[in-house]
Amino acid sequence: MNKPFTNIIVPAVTPYLDDLSLDKAGVEKVFAHFDGLPDLDGIFITGATGEYDVLSLSERKFILDLAIDMNLQKDWVPNTTTLDQQTSMELTEYAASRGIGTIGVILPQECRSFEDVQVFLQKLLSYGVSIFIYQTGNSPYPLSADEMGQVIQLGDIVGIKDSCSPRDFYRHLRYISDYGDQIKVIQGVEMLYLSSLAMGGHGVIGGGCNVYPKLLRDVRDLYLEGRNEEAATVQKRVNQLVELLYREGTGNEAMKYYLSLCGVPIGWASRKAKTPLSEVQKIVMQDMYAEIYGSPE
Repeated sequence: MNKPFTNIIVPAVTPYLDDLSLDKAGVEKVFAHFDGLPDLDGIFITGATGEYDVLSLSERKFILDLAIDMNLQKDWVPNTTTLDQQTSMELTEYAASRGIGTIGVILPQECRSFEDVQVFLQKLLSYGVSIFIYQTGNSPYPLSADEMGQVIQLGDIVGIKDSCSPRDFYRHLRYISDYGDQIKVIQGVEMLYLSSLAMGGHGVIGGGCNVYPKLLRDVRDLYLEGRNEEAATVQKRVNQLVELLYREGTGNEAMKYYLSLCGVPIGWASRKAKTPLSEVQKIVMQDMYAEIYGSPE
């Protein structure tokens, strides 16, 4: 269902064939796998982990159409923005024409000032969509807490995924304390999930959700049960696994290999990685799977 999400959200990887063309059948397999995974609550499509910035407009439209046609049962949101505003407007208009009500927005590189951000968001809102802001660690203009309040006044802004650094965690807490009753505030750095959850955050989204959503679900459930020390222990293990996951390339290659261990037959290639996944990293991912689920299928 295309609507704002909460709790454990996966930014789905985008699979490619060996020649780096889009693996169309693989995209469907990835979506079907995540849609049926009980540890996940939502799916974010063609975001940063989905390599939106190296996908063509036609590929983005294909992926969007596929998600619609699959009638996904989990809450899902597509990113309809690109590196430039013009293509972002075209893709957003297309999504709206296909009946998409909620879109994800990664600010294009032209958004270098708060005025730029406001003008851009107003243009997107003119298509009649709700906006879930996807603030990456590389955002050209991270929104301050006060600016976030002004953005909410523009129209139907339903949430923000905030990939804050530890230095910017106070900003994230202000999002929660000042606006958490108006929008969904999602932590975009899985290492900080428990801290965000304890302050009233609404969920987590991170590349690791492709691999260990079960552990993040455990963090949430243990915390809600008042078992704080156990929740902290699991969060510490998540933080250790993050280090292992991103040891090589972009991390996406390891995520795709991991999904193949889960019975999702897709290639491991990335349009961004310069070298293939090493045998050492494959063993690391096999061990990670065994720790979480037992022996690979």
